Amino acid sequence: MAETLDDLCARFGPRYPQWMLVVLMLGTIAMVLSTTTIFVALPAIMDEFAMGRPMVQWLSTGFLASMTSGLLLAAWAQSRLSARRTTQYALWLFIFTTLLAPLATQGWELIALRIVQGFCAGIIQPLATVLIFRVFSSGGRGKALGVYALGVTVAPSLGPSLGGYLVDHFGWLAVFWLPLPLCAVVLLSARLLPSDRQPGVSKLDLWGFVLLNLALFALLLALAEAQRVGWGSSRAYAAGLLGVLAATWFVRRSRTHAQPLLNFTLWRHAAFRSASWVAAVIGMGLYGMIYLIPLFLQTIEGYSAGQAGMLLLPAGLALGAASYLSGWLCDRWQVAWIMAAGLAVCALSSLVFGLLPSTASFFAFCLWASIGRGGLGLLLPALTSGSLSGLPADELASGAGAITFIRQLGGAFGVNLLTYFLEWRSASAGDVLAFQHTFWLSAAIFLLAIVAAWGMRVQSQTS
Repeated sequence: MAETLDDLCARFGPRYPQWMLVVLMLGTIAMVLSTTTIFVALPAIMDEFAMGRPMVQWLSTGFLASMTSGLLLAAWAQSRLSARRTTQYALWLFIFTTLLAPLATQGWELIALRIVQGFCAGIIQPLATVLIFRVFSSGGRGKALGVYALGVTVAPSLGPSLGGYLVDHFGWLAVFWLPLPLCAVVLLSARLLPSDRQPGVSKLDLWGFVLLNLALFALLLALAEAQRVGWGSSRAYAAGLLGVLAATWFVRRSRTHAQPLLNFTLWRHAAFRSASWVAAVIGMGLYGMIYLIPLFLQTIEGYSAGQAGMLLLPAGLALGAASYLSGWLCDRWQVAWIMAAGLAVCALSSLVFGLLPSTASFFAFCLWASIGRGGLGLLLPALTSGSLSGLPADELASGAGAITFIRQLGGAFGVNLLTYFLEWRSASAGDVLAFQHTFWLSAAIFLLAIVAAWGMRVQSQTS
C-alpha cells in the first residue's frame, strides 16, 4: 500500500521529519563523495590506464554532465515511481556500476561507469529538496535546508581528504568503494520515504532527453578537443557545432512541449532568473575550485595526494558550519544579503590564493581554502530558499530540479573552462602564473555574480 508523507508522519511520530532529513542527507553525501573523491585519484588513474589529461578529465566532467541531465528526470521519476522506488532503483544501479569498476581494463570503460553513476546521482539529489519543502511546510524550513546542505557542501571537501588517504594507502579503486556504506544505510532506511505516486503522469520526453545529452557531451567534447589540439581541429569544430544545434533544438522543443524536461516558464520569475546566475557560479566554485586546489598543491607545491586532501579537511568543517549558519539566517534575513556576503568571501579567498607565494605555509593555504569553502557554505541554503520561495506549490518540483540543474551545469562546464584557461595560460606564462591567473579569474566571476544576487533584493522589494 502506498504511503504518503501524512501516513509516515502518523506512523513514525513527531520526529519523523528529522529522521527523513538524516536519510536524505546521507544519500546526498554518498553521491557527492563519488563526485569529488575522484579528483585526487586522477594521477593514479592516468598511470594505471596510460591516459592523458584531455581524456582523464572525462572522469569528472562526464560524471557531472550525466548528473546534470539526470537531474531533469527526477521530478518525472518521483511522480511516476514514487520517491522511495526512485531512490532504491538509482542506488542499486549506482552500487552495481561500482562493483564493475575493478573489472575495467580500458580508460573508456571506467569513464562509461562514471557516466552511469553521475546519472544516478542526478536522479537522487533533487528529490531531497522537494521532500524537505513538503515535510517542513509548517516551519523550520530554513534550518532544515541548512542541515541538509551539510551533505551538499561538506562532502566536496571531505571527499578529497578521505580520497587522498585512500589513494596513498589502498590505490585508486578505494575511491569507488567509499560511498558504498552510506548507500547501504539509505537503502535500509528507504521505508522512511513516501511511496505514493502522482496519478495521470505524462510520458517522458525521451527525444528531449536525447537532445539534452547530445548537447552537453558534444559541447564538453569540443572544449576537451580544443584544449588538446586547438580550435583548428575539425573534431573540436564539429563537436561544438553539433552541441550548439542540439542545445538550440532542445530549448525550442522545451518551450513548446506539454511536459518538458526543463520548464522554461520558471524563468518568468525575476528572482529565479537571478538565482540561476548565482547557481551557475556556485557550481563552478563548488567543483571548479575543488578541482583546482588539489591540482595546484600537487603539481606546484609538491604535496602528495593525502597531504592535498588533508589540507581541505578543515575547509570541509568550515563549509558545514557556514551551511548551518546560512540555514539559520535564511529564516531571519533576506537571502540576497547572505548570497552577496558568501560570493564576496569566495572572491576574496580566490584572490588571495592566487597571491600566496610558493613558500607559503601549509597553514596559510589551509586558512584561505577554509575561508573560501565557508563562503560557499553560506550560499547553498540561501540559494535554495531564495529560488524556490517565490514559486507556486505546483512548480516546486520542477523548480528544485531546474536550479540544481543550473548549479551542476556550472560545475560541469566550470571544471572544463577553468582547465581550458589554465592550459592556455600555462602554454604562454608557465604553470605558476597560469594557476595564479586562473584563481584571479575565479575571483572575478564570483564578484560579477554579486550583481545577480543583489538583483534578488531589488526584486523582492518591488514584488
